[in-house]
Parts: sequence; structure tokens; C-alpha cells
Amino acid sequence: MFCFLQVFCVLFSAALVSLGIPNEFFETGNAFFGLISLVPLFIAISRSKSYRMSFFLGFIHAGVTHLFSSYWLKNFHGFAIFTLGASLIGTAFIEGFVFLIMHYAYSSQKNAFLSSSEKFSPYSMAIKIFWGPAVYVIYEWCKSNGFLGYPWGTVSMSAVSSRYIVQIADITGAYGITFLFALASSCIAWGIILLRKEISITYSNDIFCYKNAVLFLGAIFTVSLCYGFFKYHEHVQPVKNINTVMVQHNQDTYSANEDSSILEAEKLTLEGIDILRSMELKPDLVVWSEGILNRYFPKSQHYYENFPYSSPLMTFVKKQNVPFIIGGSLTIDAENHKYGNAAALITNKGEYAGSYIKLHLVPFAEAIPFVEYEPVRKFIKKIAGFSYGWTAGSNYTLFEIPISDKNAADTRNPQIIYPDLKKNKLPPSTVKVSSPICFDDAFPSVCRGLFLSGCELFMNITNDSWSKTRSAEYQHFATAFYRAIEYRTTLARCTNSGFTVVVNPQGKITGKLPLFEENVLAMQIPVYKPKMTVYAKFGNWLPYSLMLLVFFFIVAVEKQIEKEKITEISVECAAKRKRGPKAKK
Repeated sequence: MFCFLQVFCVLFSAALVSLGIPNEFFETGNAFFGLISLVPLFIAISRSKSYRMSFFLGFIHAGVTHLFSSYWLKNFHGFAIFTLGASLIGTAFIEGFVFLIMHYAYSSQKNAFLSSSEKFSPYSMAIKIFWGPAVYVIYEWCKSNGFLGYPWGTVSMSAVSSRYIVQIADITGAYGITFLFALASSCIAWGIILLRKEISITYSNDIFCYKNAVLFLGAIFTVSLCYGFFKYHEHVQPVKNINTVMVQHNQDTYSANEDSSILEAEKLTLEGIDILRSMELKPDLVVWSEGILNRYFPKSQHYYENFPYSSPLMTFVKKQNVPFIIGGSLTIDAENHKYGNAAALITNKGEYAGSYIKLHLVPFAEAIPFVEYEPVRKFIKKIAGFSYGWTAGSNYTLFEIPISDKNAADTRNPQIIYPDLKKNKLPPSTVKVSSPICFDDAFPSVCRGLFLSGCELFMNITNDSWSKTRSAEYQHFATAFYRAIEYRTTLARCTNSGFTVVVNPQGKITGKLPLFEENVLAMQIPVYKPKMTVYAKFGNWLPYSLMLLVFFFIVAVEKQIEKEKITEISVECAAKRKRGPKAKK
């Protein structure tokens, strides 16, 4: 019966997390659900009787949260079995193993020791309150990084609509928001546990610690909100603007005809250019979403000079006299079947100038393990229709885009910038644009590398049309949203079907399009002076710090247990020696 209640609590917590992040009911998420989402989970783990039970509860929580929130992965064509199934199992195992650490301080054995130990007893309740949030942040870091990294279903995604609290991301990253929300859940959970606890000497000490923990929570929430209020309303003037046309042609490139996709994108491009010209603005850049072009660059340069036959792409670009960033593919090493998912830069003269290659690939869909073996390739070919996945890029490539300027010549051309040129000073009439592709913008490490290479504008291109759900589009936005605040750099997302949007460095949406519509967003995108934020400089210092604290705490507890055992044995030996002579007499 007790086990059933624990499982129910875990399922309830998974439902709250799923309702907190963007979903079909709350499209931009619900911060209140996010704030209390882990209360049932912490209560369930605190009552766990064994490490095995804690692993099981963590496994269930992660698996059900993943299923509730990312169910749309089932629509990912032939890869559904991998993207939904494999990611669910992988995420569940990660949380299960990490929750073994959570059980360490919550177990009845350690609980009794912390409450009785002279060294830890004054702080035992505080340790338990902070232990859960610390371990949960470590779990989110583990699930969001590495080959299996999947930074969806995180508690921080529920806070996107909370314009003030998210501002601390430039210091802590999104993990700081997770820690705050998890700490609030932990305080509520242990408050409920204390209400049912019998009054004793340790109970009075626990109440004292609990009150201090609540005061600390209130203090850091107040400081965070004050900081957020200041940063959100801080007046920051853009140093330049780039007049941009972002095309949302709303066709699934996995199934749509390339000819129709390009022609639809061209039509919308003309509409966007007309919008800018009606505002007496000269277009500086046109962006098309991920995967519109099927042929591999650089060889396909000649192909697109004649295709589509009714309106060849390169001729169309040259006629507009505007550089384009277009989602396509790049041949890296044809002999070894290495191809990259790329963002291609086409100059205003209709010439291919270079590409950015996607750095973080989708596991088991774009990045396929053991693809060098023939049986694996045959299996992938059978279920997905091709034998090889993509090859990840290795450079933080930037595009230097000329912008409208009275003192600039019209003959300027866009060009590729590589990291070794990042220290070169560019004229003020250019903007250094990075183009993270789809999954890339969900990873702070990718955008951090681009930012440190000199990026002035994140221009993400994405194809999420295959998901066929509104929640998938908004969840991707919620995951990427924090990059604008973390690096105080404008984030623009040009997507196939949504969410096409521009977010300024304060997290304010300055332009957007409705989902699943053929549409175009034509506007002046503000570009701000780059600032080195704490997060940009130190990266994920918060989860790393929590890992160290957890490690040193476990070491300290184990040393204290060993020390008290030695002391107890010494006392028993001394007592035996003292009783020995009396027994002989």
C-alpha cells in the first residue's frame, strides 16, 4: 500500500512537470505548476526504503514525464522507435541512477545518523531540504549533455513566461531557475513531512532549521526578482540593426517536393522584401529554414543555377541582390559517406560562399552509432530509407553580413568568418551572424562557443513541422529562449512551421509568427553591443559546484561515520579492560 502511494506521488509529480512546461493546454507553460511540480516527488523519495526503490521511483518519474511532454516524438517518421523509445529509456535510467544519490541523505539510516551526529545534527533538516534540489539540478545537467543529451522536459522550461525570474540566467544559466523552483518544492515537501512528525527534541531543531531554510528561499527569490526587474527594465540601446526577411513556408521537408518548397519560399521572400521596402528599409538578409535544399553543396551550386526550372534559385537570389542563409546539406567526405546538416550562405551575387555545419546532432536519428558496420546500415536503411546519418561539424563558423549604411558601398559581399579570425575588428556596417541549426540552439555549450567566437546575432534555422503539434514548437522555443538571456544576445528563430520569433537580450519578444502558417517575418532585428556575462565566462558553474558539494558532503559523512565507529569501538574496548581485573577478583 505504501509503495502504491509513492508511485502515485511520482506520477502526480510527472504530470505537474508536464503541465508546467509548454503543452497543448498551456502553450507558453505554467510557472505555478513548475514551482510545485517536485513536491510529490521529494515526499515519495523521502519515504523510500531502499536504493532500489529510489532508482525505481526516479525511473518512473523521468519516463512518464518524457512520455507526457515529448509524446510528439512518435511523429518523427521512421525514427519514432529511437527518438521516443530510446530517449525515454535513456532519460529514465539517468534519473534513476542520479536518484540513488538523492536517496543517500534521505534514507532512514543516514537520516538517523544526521539527526544524532554531533557534527551534522544542527543542520540535518537544512541538508535534507537543499539535498533534493541540488541532486535534481545534477540530474537535469546529466540528461541535457553528451551524446544522449535531451534538454527537454526540464523544470526551467516552465518559467519562460515569468519575465523577471528568468533574468538570472545570465549568471546561472537555466539551471539556476531549476534550482530555485526545486528548492521551493523541497521546502513545501519537508513542511508537509514535518506536520506529520511526532514532537521531540530533534523536532524542535528541525523546525528551527526549516524556518531558516524558508527565510533563505524567500531571500534568494526576492534578490532574484529584484535583479530580474532591474535587468528587464534596463534601457539598452541597439548599436545597429539588420533588416531581415525570415520565411516560414510551412512544408514538411521530409515529404514535400523540393521544387514546391523553393517556389513557396521564393514567393514569401518577395512578400517580405516588399514589406521592408514599404517601411523604406533595404533588406540585408533573407533566411530560409532548415533542410529546404536537398542537394549537397558545394557541387549543387551549378544544379541550383537551373533549378527550379520555372525560377532558378541562384538567379532569384542574384535578382534580389540580398544574401541568403538557407538550410541544406554539405559534402564533407564523399568517399567515406560523411555529410553535414548545413546552413549555406549564398551571396547577393547568387554564389555559394560556405556553410555552418550542425554541431550537436539528434542521437539515433542524425547521429547513428556503429553506422560503420554493414548490418547497422542495412537495418537503418530498412526502417528509415537511408544508410548513413549526418556528420557533426567541428567549427564555430560565423557569417559576416553587410548591413544598410549610408557610408557603405553596395559592392560589399558577405563572407565566412572562422574562429581564428574572431579578434579581427569588423566595420560597424557588418553583423557577425551565427546560424545554429535546430537542436543546436537547445545546447548552451554550442551557443557559448559561437558567442565567444564573436557572434552578434543568433539566427537559428529549424524544421519541426514533422511534429504536427503546437506543444513541440513552443517547447523548442522554451528550450532555446534562455540563450538570449544567458549571453545577452538577440536570438532569432526562422522555422519551417513555428515558432518563428525574435527575442531580444532581455527576453522580450519583438516579433513572431503564428504556428503552422505560410508566412513571413520581415523586420529590423536589433543588434546589441556584446557583453561578457557571468554565464558566458564560466559556463555551467552551478551544476559543477553542486556536484562538488554533493561529493564532499558524502565524503564528510562517511568519514564521520567511520570516526564515530572507531570512537565507539575504543570506548567498548576501554570498558572491557576496566571490567577485566574486577572479574578476576
